[in-house]
Amino acid sequence: MAETRTERRRELEGQAREFVPLTTVLIALALALLVFPSSLILPNPEPAQTLEYAPVPPDPTDEPPPPDGDLASLGLAQSSGLSADTTGGSGVGAGPGPGGVGPGGPTGAGANPSNKRCVGNPPRQTEDPVSPPCVAFFRGENFGSTYRGVTRDEVRLLVYLNGGVIPIASSTPTTATPEAAYFDLFEAPADDEPIYVKGLRGWQRYFNDRFQTYGRLVHFFVYFDGGADSPESRRADAADNYALLKPFAVVTDTPFGGNEVVYVEEMARRGVLNFGSLSGKEASFFQRFPKLIWGHDATVEYQADLYASFVCDKLVGRPVAISGNTEPGLANGAPRRFGLFHTSDEAHPGLIKLADIVKAKVEACGGEIAATATFPVCCYTVYGGADPSDSALNMAAFREAGVTTILWPGGMEGTHGNAAAQMQYLPEWFLLGTGGLDSTETHRLGGNARAFDDRAVVITPEVLHPAFSQQLCHQAYREADMEMPRNDVAYACSFYRLLFEVFVGIQVAGPRLTPTSVDAGFHAIPHVESKNPQTPACFYFPGDYTCVKDGQFEIWDNERQPPGDNNFGCWRVFRGASRYFPGEWPEGNIDADLPQVGDCNGYGAGLV
Repeated sequence: MAETRTERRRELEGQAREFVPLTTVLIALALALLVFPSSLILPNPEPAQTLEYAPVPPDPTDEPPPPDGDLASLGLAQSSGLSADTTGGSGVGAGPGPGGVGPGGPTGAGANPSNKRCVGNPPRQTEDPVSPPCVAFFRGENFGSTYRGVTRDEVRLLVYLNGGVIPIASSTPTTATPEAAYFDLFEAPADDEPIYVKGLRGWQRYFNDRFQTYGRLVHFFVYFDGGADSPESRRADAADNYALLKPFAVVTDTPFGGNEVVYVEEMARRGVLNFGSLSGKEASFFQRFPKLIWGHDATVEYQADLYASFVCDKLVGRPVAISGNTEPGLANGAPRRFGLFHTSDEAHPGLIKLADIVKAKVEACGGEIAATATFPVCCYTVYGGADPSDSALNMAAFREAGVTTILWPGGMEGTHGNAAAQMQYLPEWFLLGTGGLDSTETHRLGGNARAFDDRAVVITPEVLHPAFSQQLCHQAYREADMEMPRNDVAYACSFYRLLFEVFVGIQVAGPRLTPTSVDAGFHAIPHVESKNPQTPACFYFPGDYTCVKDGQFEIWDNERQPPGDNNFGCWRVFRGASRYFPGEWPEGNIDADLPQVGDCNGYGAGLV
């Protein structure tokens, strides 16, 4: 087994990537009826409460779908889910078991149309606060095979995962995921299926039950890579996946492999949509394949704007407020002098560019960058990242330059904070959370925890994670599967926001499903703020294909325990974990927010 495949998954990896909620679209019902006058039948609320994602007309230039691929070489038992029949049958396999699509599951176009259970007032599709307005009933023509991977009865969705990964916090803590293996989730489950496959079965049932898919079922397939992550292996995977399945879309989640971008690009070249956990990417990456690659995290440019606006709004031109230093020029009340600390690891060019943008923006708003230090290895090291002697030299140089406030715009590293603390240099730290530094896990902070106590603030796009039983993903999953062990549900939760976005995309596209109709629907989402700390604002600017547009800020506390974790140390939220757009942070220096420090965020913590 490749060494990179045996790395430890974080204990709550399942909670670490809930980045992609979607905001309510306020589009008049008249528009939907004008576009598809016979396609939708909605509930009959009061006229002032009628809301929906309007389906959009197709682009006639969209390439027509090719014939279905040959699935015989998958070695899977045949079912109606794998057939090419488009005569109006349900297209539902008979696979029983928790989370399976079968008796009691959703029905397709050939049976009675699905009745979706609307919730809320005005009604929305699910209990999630940013669920789309409800389209409860569909009757009419869905236009059959509108694009590759789409038939009258189904939409093929592939989930691409790492093989050879051991989920050590699960109910099977010594069992690695298979390698180079396909799973068809319309087939009956095996007793020894990987927990990821079991979890995706639950999501297949839940999202098909709750979202409007216009007479089609979204048919899940899972592929675990072969344990290698070279560009050549990624290209080979893409070619094989496409030849066998020709999916409409693929969800990529390969945090323990490299070159995932190669796979995504190869699938995009074949016209396959991608929904994945791609972080640290520039806007130009997504624009190379318009309408096909959709990111959860904001672009590098937008993350830099979010972070730099916090520094400019709340720190520049204001005195030091949360330092542990007592010597003149470094203590609270002294003018701030900034030190910029970032990675120089060329394997992470997005973080290098992010730091460059931050430096330019902070200097443009009047901030003084008195010194700069870098670390050469990023970003999965725990206590490493730099030679300890280099860390001590860097921190000594910051102190000599009179740096009161260290700006750290992303990328994990575990030695510099400890080096500073050992020399009794206790400056303010302001970090950008990029999927690691904002985690509560002790091993992620490494030797930095002692230096951070009450002196480090993280600006993060991550949402609030309360006790696990109170989290939206847990509550949604339990609707589909009450039997899965709780620790395993945490792993299933890693897919919630990714799949949420996929199904919203299908619903907003309307019956004639194509990349163009998905694109038009997503770009119709209004630019509104999040009202719930568990859900970030999500919308798309023109030419933009990434979701999260806001963030919150938190302070490190060594003495508190996050929900569900027996270890001490957590990021405590400010102002109830309220979320802010760039340039709209609360007024005043950071000490003005200290009276409103709240509970620990459970992001990266254990289970209750």
